[in-house]
Amino acid sequence: MRAQYARGRLRQQDVVLAPARDQTARALREARRTGVLSLPARNLTEFPSQVYHLEEHLEKDEKKWECIDLVKIDLSHNAIPSISDEIGGLTSVTSIKLTKNALQVLPERFFELQTLTYLDLSYNRLEQDLSESFGALAGLKELVLSGNKLSRLPNSITLLENLEALHIEENTLTALPEQIGKLQKLHVLNAHSNQLTVLPSSFGALRNMQNLDLKKNRLESTGDALATLSLLKFLDLRQNKLVVFPVLPEGAALDQVYLGYNSLSTVDETSILRVKDSVTVLDMRDNKLAGLPANIACLYRLKTLDVANNDLSDLPPGLGYLKHLNHFIVDGNPLRAIRRSVISAGCESLKKYLRTRGAPRVGVDVLEEERDELQLERERLAQAEEGPPPASDYIVQFREAAASGSIILMNNSLGVLPSDLVGQGQFNFGSTLLHLNLSSNLLRSLPAVIGELVSLKTLTVEENELQSLHPSIAALPHLELLRLRKNSLSAESISEFLGDSPALGNTLKELDLRSNSLLTVPVEICQLRSLETLLLGFNRIESLDRFPWSQMANVSVVSLSDNKLRSLGRIYDAPLLASLSFENNNLTKVPCELGLCPHLRAIYMNGNPQRTVRGGVIAKGSTEILAYLKNKLPPNTVLSPPSPVAISRSVKSAQGSCKKPSSAASNRENSGTSRLSDNAYAAPVAPIEGYIPPSENAAIELELSKLSTQIDQLELQLDSHTLSAPKRFALKKELAMLRSKKIREARKLQ
Repeated sequence: MRAQYARGRLRQQDVVLAPARDQTARALREARRTGVLSLPARNLTEFPSQVYHLEEHLEKDEKKWECIDLVKIDLSHNAIPSISDEIGGLTSVTSIKLTKNALQVLPERFFELQTLTYLDLSYNRLEQDLSESFGALAGLKELVLSGNKLSRLPNSITLLENLEALHIEENTLTALPEQIGKLQKLHVLNAHSNQLTVLPSSFGALRNMQNLDLKKNRLESTGDALATLSLLKFLDLRQNKLVVFPVLPEGAALDQVYLGYNSLSTVDETSILRVKDSVTVLDMRDNKLAGLPANIACLYRLKTLDVANNDLSDLPPGLGYLKHLNHFIVDGNPLRAIRRSVISAGCESLKKYLRTRGAPRVGVDVLEEERDELQLERERLAQAEEGPPPASDYIVQFREAAASGSIILMNNSLGVLPSDLVGQGQFNFGSTLLHLNLSSNLLRSLPAVIGELVSLKTLTVEENELQSLHPSIAALPHLELLRLRKNSLSAESISEFLGDSPALGNTLKELDLRSNSLLTVPVEICQLRSLETLLLGFNRIESLDRFPWSQMANVSVVSLSDNKLRSLGRIYDAPLLASLSFENNNLTKVPCELGLCPHLRAIYMNGNPQRTVRGGVIAKGSTEILAYLKNKLPPNTVLSPPSPVAISRSVKSAQGSCKKPSSAASNRENSGTSRLSDNAYAAPVAPIEGYIPPSENAAIELELSKLSTQIDQLELQLDSHTLSAPKRFALKKELAMLRSKKIREARKLQ
């Protein structure tokens, strides 16, 4: 076994590296075959003499007529100190790469290589002035002289009329050749990390320049040198000593401008507007800018704006409207006009804030204006005074709607509906309109004319200021979807809207009341017998104890997330409940009876201070939660039937009269009776030890109701921004005392 391993293993002493001489011989042989000599990083200390006369060193099996003229030489990363004059005999060579060697000077015959198009002499030891014979390399297209110690370039370099790319970075150049403008084909100039103090007067003649890198020099101004470079796409002037904002070229080519780490104190508005149609990156960090011109917001293609570490105290509001701006760096500025929390929240938050402070620049493709509440109110009042918008404004949309059955009037700042949006008008919307979307407007109420659209199936009025809905809308015979998210509707307004027995009870399948001002769930909703989806998230609902869920015969999806719920009541009585969300509430207990719901498959309950279900169980998902809840109940437990409740105006008025009794005695009597009937919804499944008699229970619930009302009033007062600090402190103290009292009263019911 050991012998087999020894035979199959390549031992180190068996490995024989080819001598350097053999490697060179193979490379020379390959050069004769292909015309390409490649000997990089071979530790060469001299230029191989065989290269000058390749055909004189043929091996026995090579034929002279099979050799190809040498066209490319790569001897980079060696230690070659010099080149022989014989190099001039390689008249067919087009590319020479000698980067990272030890060359100090070039032989004069080197400049006889008329066919040379690429020459890389970077990172050598060229210190002396380069020969004026450089201009003889007339075919040169790319010249790389980076990383040497050149203090000047030969003037003859301006004779290289075919030169397209010049790399002279990391030298000690103090000036460029005065006639550099003659290099008409030059489109890449890398001259960073030198000691340039000024650009030659002919620089502006480089009309084909596209990529210009002059960072890490000593330029104080560029004068008019850049103004005519209309094809320039990339400009880097970082880490110079600029005190004058450069005159940028006019045209639509310049894409990236880097001016950071200079001494600029102002931005030339005229200059910056020259590139408004092209620039996407503008870097002006670490300067001395005291302000930005308003017209900088005209750079509508801008994606990155870096103005960090300047002296800015404010920012132009127009920057908030730039659609593509997603990298906005303003750190290190004394921005006293903008809160630190806004800046630290990121680019989109800062842009949104800026949009509230002013309008966008005229004629620029921008985001929509961010309007605050005062501005919205002014627009609504102005529109109300002007009356409904003329029908001519919507004539095209109305004609299309009459044919398609759908009309969308979003984002029109409507405070009043258009006059032709009626059931019996010239478009006969009463029989043709099926879907109506009025979202993102300024409507405070839905008028009776909506009730004339008797064929309507979908009504969407999201993100308005709705406070009321006309009862006639509840009589629409075919309405299936009613979406009222993000308005100001209260439970009372929904009750008045639905009334005693709305026609919606037989048709409505989805009701969306998220993000409104509901403090309770209107009991009238239980009349919507066909309702399948009920969305009540993001309100201020505290309890579901009084809602008759057993009457919601078809509801399957209920969302109650982000409220203030302390009790779910008997929500498990909903016979077809399949999905229930009550995340982010104040629930301390979750009814175990939810585990008995036959159709419940999805339950979401994170963000509650409850201890009924452990966090580990919640993390496992709905199936585990429901099984856990069911296992906490006694074996063979079944749901007790809820007490039937009639919903009528007479009952409501009777309940309303109980709130204003003629005497304290009648108050106690009536409240006890009404609370007793309401409490029937919260009857336990099985007997509970220490059960409080109904009369005492009703008194406690009455006290809890009063405390809840007082707490709501205090919370509303605290929402005001006009409170003084002492007043706010007093209200908070009173609120804390009421909450503590409410907790003590609630414990009596447990």
